[in-house]
Amino acid sequence: MLPKIAMYEGSTSLSFIKSVFAFLIAWPTQRLHPTGQSPGVCVNIPLDLVVEILKKLPAKSLVRFRCVSKQWSSIISSHRDFLDSIVTRSLAQPQCMHFIFHHCTSKPFFIFTSTYQKMAGNDEAIFIPSLTRPGIYQYVRGLILCWSYRSFNIVIYNPTTRQALWLPDQQPFMKLYNYTYFFGYDPLENQYKVLGIPHKHMEKACLVFTLTVPTATKNWRYIESIGPSHHYPIQPAICINGVIYYQACTTEYGSTYVFMSFDVRYEKFEQLNAPTNHLSSLMNYRGKLGLMCCKKGVEIWVMERTDHEKTQEWSKIFFYEEMVSFKDCWFTRCATRGGEIVFILFRPGHDHNRETLCVSYYDPERNSMRYEDIDGISMKKLKHKDILFKGVVTDHVENTMCLY
Repeated sequence: MLPKIAMYEGSTSLSFIKSVFAFLIAWPTQRLHPTGQSPGVCVNIPLDLVVEILKKLPAKSLVRFRCVSKQWSSIISSHRDFLDSIVTRSLAQPQCMHFIFHHCTSKPFFIFTSTYQKMAGNDEAIFIPSLTRPGIYQYVRGLILCWSYRSFNIVIYNPTTRQALWLPDQQPFMKLYNYTYFFGYDPLENQYKVLGIPHKHMEKACLVFTLTVPTATKNWRYIESIGPSHHYPIQPAICINGVIYYQACTTEYGSTYVFMSFDVRYEKFEQLNAPTNHLSSLMNYRGKLGLMCCKKGVEIWVMERTDHEKTQEWSKIFFYEEMVSFKDCWFTRCATRGGEIVFILFRPGHDHNRETLCVSYYDPERNSMRYEDIDGISMKKLKHKDILFKGVVTDHVENTMCLY
């Protein structure tokens, strides 16, 4: 019998979804004959209804169900409205912090996980043998860019589908290892882009690799250089609302820094009128660029855009004095959706009595601090030189986008 779908309209119960999906799974592969009808009659289910039901399924199930048919694979992996719905659904869920660890073993790999307990069986291990050195990982809207200095390989990884795309190095004269790479996403054109900036010779052209749905381009493109001025890009960068923000030294070994932006859609550079020229941590603070500077105490600057995004204004938030005492032993480059600044103890030797990884959350509006121990992440394991903590992601979303 055909399930009475109209009776369950708007229902999101897992049992209902499973029962309807059991019916749908047979639909693309065989003719279904309701009771009392002749064998020559087929049951046709509207495609839009199929899509709506698929949107209710867990991401892991969607990845498996791509093999049902070419049509389903196309819907799940490349239709923008479907991909956006999965991302939006993830954003509506409670935040779950994810960590990135790099294992420096004979077969190097990194792990993207919400709990260290799963690492024992390598359930969430991502093996990338080419990245023999401790890698640099940049997370943007469900995808991770993986690369390392002096490495010939640059990889984009999707934790949801567990696909890895090696970016091409088809022209030896490009020498990809001579560039610093940043990762960004343009929400208007629905494009991910990898930006390559020369380490030293800024008069040379920059590189751009575009990853689109459903297929990626096969080659790097040259774009206009930043200019003849001294410009040494520094990791890490951050992408907010289609703009990549990063810092750069004005001299190779100097202590003066500038803050730059790169419009992912129009591929244009701009120097920001930042309130400080000291080394700072960049973060996404409620959809705005935040700078955390620890030169004189600990303070945060938040950038406001006015006059149709042309004028920059900055507001400053001071941390209370207690933060100054341990700022050198804590890692921070992120904030929660609610505006709490995330600090993670990244020097295990700082607290010999602590057995688990400690995360603290500072609320600038309430001027309050709360602490949390992450169960399953052992500080003893992090003391080993072959396990490196590389970063934290507070806004992870599932993304069923196919990389190739």
